[in-house]
Amino acid sequence: MCAIFGVIGKIDREKALNAFSLLSHRGEDESGVYEREGVFLAHHRLYILNKDAKQPFVQNSKVLLFNGEIYNYEDFHTSEAAAILEVAPDFSKLDGMFALALLDKEKLYLARDLFGKKPLYYAFWQDSFIFASEIKAILAYTNEQKINARALSSYLSFGAVVGRETFYEGIYKLDGGEILELDIKRLYYACKRFTTLLQKRSGDLKRLLVAAVKKRLQGDFPAVALLSGGVDSSFVSAIAKRLQGSLATYSIGYEEGRYSELPYAQEVAQYIGSDHHEIIFTKDDFFATLERASIFFDEPIGDSASLPLFYLMERIKKDGAKVVLSGEGGDEIFLGYRQYFEFFDLYKARDLKYKNWLKNYFRSNFSPNKEWEWYKRVFSDEVIFRSSCEVFTDLQKNLFLRQNVKDNESLQVLQPYLEEWERSGWKDGAAFFTYIDIKVRLQSLYLAKLDTTSMAYTIEARTPLLDSSVLYSAFADPQRSKAPKYLLKKIASKYIPQSIIERKKRGFSYPALEWLQSSGSDQKLREANKRFHLFKQEQLEFLIENAKRNRFTRHYWLVYALLDWMERKF
Repeated sequence: MCAIFGVIGKIDREKALNAFSLLSHRGEDESGVYEREGVFLAHHRLYILNKDAKQPFVQNSKVLLFNGEIYNYEDFHTSEAAAILEVAPDFSKLDGMFALALLDKEKLYLARDLFGKKPLYYAFWQDSFIFASEIKAILAYTNEQKINARALSSYLSFGAVVGRETFYEGIYKLDGGEILELDIKRLYYACKRFTTLLQKRSGDLKRLLVAAVKKRLQGDFPAVALLSGGVDSSFVSAIAKRLQGSLATYSIGYEEGRYSELPYAQEVAQYIGSDHHEIIFTKDDFFATLERASIFFDEPIGDSASLPLFYLMERIKKDGAKVVLSGEGGDEIFLGYRQYFEFFDLYKARDLKYKNWLKNYFRSNFSPNKEWEWYKRVFSDEVIFRSSCEVFTDLQKNLFLRQNVKDNESLQVLQPYLEEWERSGWKDGAAFFTYIDIKVRLQSLYLAKLDTTSMAYTIEARTPLLDSSVLYSAFADPQRSKAPKYLLKKIASKYIPQSIIERKKRGFSYPALEWLQSSGSDQKLREANKRFHLFKQEQLEFLIENAKRNRFTRHYWLVYALLDWMERKF
C-alpha cells in the first residue's frame, strides 16, 4: 500500500514536501517526486509486489501515482502501473483496490475503486488543487482547518461522514467507483461514476470466493489473517491456509471473559491448522491506544472497534507482516445482520389496513427509541432503511442538538445513492439493503477504519469477500435472502467447523463503555459540551444516565468520540 499526494496550480514546494512527509507511514520502502511547472506529484511506497517498480511512474508523457493492488494486471501482459495506463480512463476494466492520480498532458484524473477501499481526498485552496491519501496532508499544506457544520448530522446518523463531504470545510473525498477529471490550466473539474455496484452476473459462487482469496495472496510476502471466530473471517482464513500452505492468524480478546470470542477463534485455528496468536487488550491499552490512534484518525473515531484493531495491527507489525486478510463485506453481501430481516417486515407494514389510525396513534405517543422512528417512516411512506449502522435518527438529533435538524435530513447525504438506485430500475429490497450498506457502513465507516489502522503501521489490508465478482454473483442468486448468510454458510460449511456455522451471530463488543465510565468520561462529556455547545445539557444527562443501564450505548460512544476529537483538533 502507498500514499499519493499532489498539488496542481500555484505551488509552495517547501509546504508540499512537508505535507507529503506526513504520509510516510503509508509507505516506508521508497519515496519519489515528479515536478514540472504547475505540477507537484509525490508517492510513498510500501513494497508488496515487484521490488523494482517505482513511482511516480512515467510513460509516454503520462505520470501515474497509484495506491493499492490490481489483481488482474497479468491479463494485460504487463505491470500494474502499465496496465492502468493501458485502460485509462476506463478504470472499470481494473480488478482491484485502488486510489490513483493520472496526469495526461493537461488533464489530471483521480479515481477510486468500486468499493472505496482506498481513500482519496481533494481540495481547492487559493490558486491550487490539492489531493492526498489522508486529510492531514491537505491541512498541513493549507495551514487552515475549519469545521464543516454539515458533517455533524451525517456523523451522528452513521458514525461517519457519508458521501463526498468530510469534517473539514472545503475538503472532499472521492466516492467509490468515481472518477474526477481536472483541467489543470483552468482548475475546472467534473466527477462522474465509471462503474456501479448494481450489476448481476451469474457464476459459480464457491469458485469465485476461492478465487477472490487467491487473488489477494499475490505478492512477494506471505499474508496473515484476522480471525474473530465468526463465519466471514473463519472462511477467509481457511481458504488462505489451504492456498498458501501456512498461515498466521490473529485474534484479540479481553480479561473480561464475557466479551471475549477467543475460544471460537481458537477452535477455528486448530481446525484449519493455522499458527494462531491471541492478543489481550486491557483497560490501560485502551486509553494508550486512544492517544496514539488520535494522531492517525483525521476525523472522529466513529467505531469503538477501531481501537482494538489499531492495537492488533501494532502487534502484527512487530511480527514483521506486510499483508493482512480481513473478513469485511460478508455481512453486507450475504445479509448477515438481523436488522435486514427486521426491515423486510417493516416494509410489509406499509400495506397494513389501518395504517392511518396507527400513524395518528404514533404521533401522539412519541418515544426516543429508533423503532418509533422506523414506524413513523412506514406510516409516512418515507425511505425506511437508511443503513444498518444508523445510530441517531433525525428526531433524536433534533432532541439532542442545539441546532435544528429537519425531518429526513439523513436522506440528504444518501440522495446520490438513492438517485442511482432509482435510475437502475432495480426493485429487489435485499439488494437495496446491500447497496446502501456498502456505501455507508462499509465505505464510510469500516473500510476507512481498516485503512487507517493498518496503514498507521504500514500494513496492507485486503478484503477478499469484497470482490466485485462475488457481489454480482450473490446479487444474481434468488436464494440470497432465504436466511442470514445462507449462501456463504452453505459454502463455508465445507471448510470450517459446523459449530461456527451454527453459532448465533454476535456483534463485536468489548468493555469500552465500562472503561470510559470508570475513568470519569461522564464528567469529561459535560465539560467538553460546555466548551463546544453542541448538545442540550438535559439530553446529554439523559444519555449519560441511560448508558449506565446499557441503553443508547452507541449514541454515547459517538458523542464521546466526537467531543474527544474536537478537544484534540480544535
